Amino acid sequence: MVRIVQTLYPTLCRVERETRGQPADDGTSVKLRLDGVPFEQAVNDHRAIERGLLVFDEAWHAGAIALRSANGKLIPPSRGKAVVPACGYSVEHVRRYFLDRAARLILRRVPDVYDRVADAVTDIALLPRLRRIGTLRPAVINEIVRGFHGDARKALFSTEDAVLDAIMAIQPRVLKALRETLDAEFPRLMTQAGSEYLVALAESLTVPEQVQDLGKALLRLQTPEAVRAIGSWDVHDVTEAINADREAKDIPPLKVPAHTTDIRVLRGHLGPEFDALMAASPSLLRVYGHATRELRDMDPGRRGKRVELMALFCQRYMSYLTEASVIGLFLLAPTDQAKVPGPLLPNIAEAFFILEGLWGKKGYGRKFFETILGSDEGGRAMRLLMLDLVGLKQRGSVKSADDLEQIVANSDLLDSHILKYMAGR
Repeated sequence: MVRIVQTLYPTLCRVERETRGQPADDGTSVKLRLDGVPFEQAVNDHRAIERGLLVFDEAWHAGAIALRSANGKLIPPSRGKAVVPACGYSVEHVRRYFLDRAARLILRRVPDVYDRVADAVTDIALLPRLRRIGTLRPAVINEIVRGFHGDARKALFSTEDAVLDAIMAIQPRVLKALRETLDAEFPRLMTQAGSEYLVALAESLTVPEQVQDLGKALLRLQTPEAVRAIGSWDVHDVTEAINADREAKDIPPLKVPAHTTDIRVLRGHLGPEFDALMAASPSLLRVYGHATRELRDMDPGRRGKRVELMALFCQRYMSYLTEASVIGLFLLAPTDQAKVPGPLLPNIAEAFFILEGLWGKKGYGRKFFETILGSDEGGRAMRLLMLDLVGLKQRGSVKSADDLEQIVANSDLLDSHILKYMAGR
């Protein structure tokens, strides 16, 4: 078979020279991979094999190469499965042989990967993608293919280039955690989330424990910004402490690092509200990450009360909040973060009691929360309210967050900006 192809090689070189040897109208030229290259060298170069297959198809369709059947009749390109007596094989068989040869050459340094994908390489158009796959770490390829239940073609050849590049950036142990955690949902994440989302995953979720602690709630993170917000939550390396304990018990040390995450901490505190929180705006996720970090420095009694407020905040008010209202409520705009001293920035307890006061105040209640709070104007009004709160705190007029519910409910000290806005509605 190869001998017969060798007899066609001069024709392939000539066709390549005639069709690709001259610069294009824009002055660009295509590198010749067959013409001037010995046959023995060409059949051991995957790019030359690719060019040869393309040129053969062009030459066959143009009539520059004529193949005849046993009865002497010409075999048209539409009958690629017909046996060519000169070599004893069909064109399809020969094409498949050289495709496989090219695949082996591309993946010669990662033979295990070749074993995974060889059956999926059935078209010359897949060779450029195969070269990209050849740059992936074998562990990454194995996890992706396993996540698609062994369907290598679907896993590796049906994804966009940008998606594949994003997947390449995910740490293999994190990718394994994604596959094991999401199970049947893993293919949906890989094919539907989009490259920007996957890039955010690669940049933000850097240890498997983050994925494991999120569980399938990860799928509730709706935007790349939400993924990055979760990625900003604290992660603690506990390898040294665990190994010290294992050594004391005469147990071999861990082979891979171990971590604890604030994701796990907050999931334990919020229970069923945690999954609902994952669908919240990125800014609110950052607020909860900061609030969880603060819990570590609280005494048990205060910590318990704060956790209760965090859960109630989710239950009662999260559904009314938009990105704009969260930014206003917690003074998250860069200008506010820069000018308001850290200790005076609103915390989640203060925000909760202010919302409690507004909910119970005459003229506000459900109507305010459903029609105004989530709007851009509502967010701006809440920002001005919280800046007034900062002023009260500076003057010592607010002793504790609990006071805010009554201050809001029984006075106009903090809601004058909202009143102005509501009057204009």
